[in-house]
Amino acid sequence: MQHLIRFDDYTKDDVYEIFQIADEIKDGKYQKFLEGKTVILFFPNSSIRTRVAFEKGIHLLGGQTILFPPEALDKREKLEDVIRYLNNWADAAVIRHKNIAIMDEIAQYASFPVINALTDENHPCEILSDLYALSKLRNNFCTDKFLFVGAKGNIGGAWQEAAQVMGFVSTDNVGSEGLEAYYDSYLQGTAGKVVTTKGNYGSEMLYTYEKYYDASDGDSLVTTIDQTVQHYLEKNLETAIEKYDIINGAFGIVMDVNSGQILAMANLGSYDPNNYQEIYDQALAGQLEAQYQDALLLDKDSDAYQEAMSAYNQAVAAERLRQWRNRCVSDGYEPGSTFKLVTLAAALDCGAVTENSTFYCGGHETFNDREQEVSCWKAAGHGMQTTMEALGHSCNIAFGHIGVNMTRKTFVEYFKAFGFLEKTGVDLPGEASGLFWAEDKFSVANLISASFGQTFRVTPMEQVRAVAAIVNGGYLLKPYVVSQVLDSDGNIVKSNERTVLRQVISEETSATMCKMMEYVVTDGTAGSAKTPGYRVGGKTGTSEKIDTYDENGKPVEDKIVSFIGVAPIDDPKYVVLVALDTPNYVAGTSYTPHNQYISGGLMAAPTVRDVFLDILPYLGVEPDYSSDDIRGVNITLPDVIGMTEDEAAALLSGKSITYRTVGQGSTVSDQLPNPGAEVPGNSEIILYFGNAVKTTEQVEVPDFVGYGIADVDYLATNAGLYIQAKGTDHRDEYVTVAYQDIEPGTMVDRGTTITVEFTTGGASD
Repeated sequence: MQHLIRFDDYTKDDVYEIFQIADEIKDGKYQKFLEGKTVILFFPNSSIRTRVAFEKGIHLLGGQTILFPPEALDKREKLEDVIRYLNNWADAAVIRHKNIAIMDEIAQYASFPVINALTDENHPCEILSDLYALSKLRNNFCTDKFLFVGAKGNIGGAWQEAAQVMGFVSTDNVGSEGLEAYYDSYLQGTAGKVVTTKGNYGSEMLYTYEKYYDASDGDSLVTTIDQTVQHYLEKNLETAIEKYDIINGAFGIVMDVNSGQILAMANLGSYDPNNYQEIYDQALAGQLEAQYQDALLLDKDSDAYQEAMSAYNQAVAAERLRQWRNRCVSDGYEPGSTFKLVTLAAALDCGAVTENSTFYCGGHETFNDREQEVSCWKAAGHGMQTTMEALGHSCNIAFGHIGVNMTRKTFVEYFKAFGFLEKTGVDLPGEASGLFWAEDKFSVANLISASFGQTFRVTPMEQVRAVAAIVNGGYLLKPYVVSQVLDSDGNIVKSNERTVLRQVISEETSATMCKMMEYVVTDGTAGSAKTPGYRVGGKTGTSEKIDTYDENGKPVEDKIVSFIGVAPIDDPKYVVLVALDTPNYVAGTSYTPHNQYISGGLMAAPTVRDVFLDILPYLGVEPDYSSDDIRGVNITLPDVIGMTEDEAAALLSGKSITYRTVGQGSTVSDQLPNPGAEVPGNSEIILYFGNAVKTTEQVEVPDFVGYGIADVDYLATNAGLYIQAKGTDHRDEYVTVAYQDIEPGTMVDRGTTITVEFTTGGASD
């Protein structure tokens, strides 16, 4: 259920879906859609056209109406009591009332959708109708410039909301999107003017009067976005897109878990704000250009030409709308197994499970009240497991039982408490909220699916905020991207600070969750997120994209792989979400053309690790290297040429580097690799003495993919290469290389360092 109170409660996609439904109604669909339904109308006697339009439409769809004057909502009786009474028999309400706060209050208590038919502030239905008409006249109407002439009232307000949602360009290209749109009233300033007297038709008068009004500067914004953190996030997302052949781009958020400040937010596969009309995806741009050139070959007076150009314009407009969206706040996605953090936090907090609870997984299970069998990603099953192990294994069957133990009522209560049925309030335009079942439609079968993050949607900002609450002691915060608004003299006009909305879980539950999240990285599906020098916790996710179909109407097997990580998990400071949209896959398999298994653990987790490796030292979080993870740290080789062996040994030992010698002499004559080269910690280098000549020939890079740690060490040693190992460091038969940064067969200098990604082999979440 979704209310229509403000235009910006909806997204562009929502608006186009409404247009499609309107077309289907015109074609005769939904004729009995409202049969047996009652819609309440609150309209004044002065309203004729709008009221009649609603009444006629409702009756044509088979419904009935009951009319009340809007003054009926202004009685001394509590509005909550009125609405709870109407909940018993009303199925919808269409309200014309000057006070929009009344509608907000009604929506708070109503179990039926509330439609705003006009307030003093806005009129979204009017603008929806106008836009629908425009869409029939111009295929690319969203790229047009609109000049609204009229009072600064409800119609103008609704147009402003529509401009933010649909991406309209204002006549002066100011305040159209992003922070510029959200804070436009602060930024725009005031133009200077001269007031003077004129006669009829603008003629000069004998006595003139002039008064000058100086222009005033607009205010400026101080954002929470850290330029360096933003760079590192974008850099690693770009690397992941290329590394894993990601088709539909990537998005990510970095948030301070204790303040709500957004330090970075990226949506790649986006566009250049300085050239916003250009299609960012070069391959797609080429396809569209070919489509345009094909249309030009047709007879310009023919219907075929008109149809071809119309199809081209629609395709261009659709792609522009897609790339203009800020997916971090405006789009929902299926969170997949990353949502298991929310489920488990709620279950532990309410006492539905404990740390000592156990669950059996045989690979698949049929639950009561759910026809479809639940399958775990590990077909053989995980056997008996504790609560922590179930999270580490990302076991769907265990989490199905956890959800059932919690009950539907409690699950929904915590879902609401974590903020998933409300907007986060982040200071950016076009924010959407997720999609979830109405409470009366939320079945046990839905509960089981929802427990492991399937068949519903959340926004990335909602998910980041929820995980921040899980690790920060349980406090749900309001995220923000602007810390201060300053006037031209530097005075603070407005400031945003840490805002606690409520405590969702206890501090004890939060501490337990931190421990379990670290287990996911150290012993679970997120081994690739292990970050040398830092304790990291998090959760992997691999989710199918719901409601995605090909040109033939068949479901598409596209996936979003994600990882949400927190560091340092022993003293939580920062949460990072990375999602990679649609890794390229070989049809009928879960593998990329480069034989990489598609999962959040193997793709998104190492991306978040690399983000942490970049941002944590910059943000002042000092690493603490243990003997277990020193191998994952690059060491810059010092220059030991000219030193005695004792001097060189002392210097190298302090950097966790061993050596072997070639030749005889009193001092080092050369070294391999050269001074300044980077090698992994605990590596062995070669020191040359006397007249010994350094070997500089090139060697062929072996294919390390699929080999375990011991085999990789053997192959690298024989080839005279060094290995920079990332990912899990477990030494068992399931740990193999999933990726290497230099292609097999490449000729490189002896002593070159090859970076390889170790993962727990086989399917994973």
